[in-house]
Amino acid sequence: MKRILLLIVVIATLASKPVDAAFAATDTPHIVVDGEVWLLNEMGEKIFLLPDSYYARINNLDDAYYYVTFNGVSGKVSKNVVGTTGYHTAATGTMCQLSIAPEYAEFAAIKLKSRPDLSASDVVEIPVEQPFTFLGEHPAADAVWYYVQYNQYYGYLKADRTTMPETDFPVFVPEEIPQEVVDPTDPSVEDTDPPSGLDRRDLRIIVIVGLAVPAVAVIFLLFRPKGKRKRFYDE
Repeated sequence: MKRILLLIVVIATLASKPVDAAFAATDTPHIVVDGEVWLLNEMGEKIFLLPDSYYARINNLDDAYYYVTFNGVSGKVSKNVVGTTGYHTAATGTMCQLSIAPEYAEFAAIKLKSRPDLSASDVVEIPVEQPFTFLGEHPAADAVWYYVQYNQYYGYLKADRTTMPETDFPVFVPEEIPQEVVDPTDPSVEDTDPPSGLDRRDLRIIVIVGLAVPAVAVIFLLFRPKGKRKRFYDE
């Protein structure tokens, strides 16, 4: 019984060894936009084009779509048109504040449309002196439209009626994982670098082997066959 208890203690000790934090997964899944990729609503209608090279965080998925959020707008993207990657922080978007173009200042307001079409229903009227937020670009057959937010309202405006008639966003450059800066003169900081010539994987293998060998030795000692004991002193 004592042997069994000792074996359990050894196994539990090995199993409780902490895993190197460097191997823990900290990235969250994102889609990678490459080429023409549309953000779609629940009915599959186009909301706006996602900008090339940008990332959008994946919130959910099914057999055909990734459900993502970009510039605060949630929608879905076909799995067939995007790649995926892990990313360690919030990806930057292209939101920016716009206003009605000066040449429309003679009007009191500009109508925000429910769809990128002049015949579409009106969502709200935006006073020409009021700013609004650009969320995405929607090229149509007759013109380029912007999907924008004004207060709690969302809808479309023609791009040439805004102070940004054309988009020219920079290529998205993923942010590198920040490295912790350690003062080498600080005596309280221990040197945790692996020995020269060893990477983390090699070091981890060495540690595992170093833990396993004593365990095997203990198991062998516990269960090795023993010789026959003498029954009497003079045997």
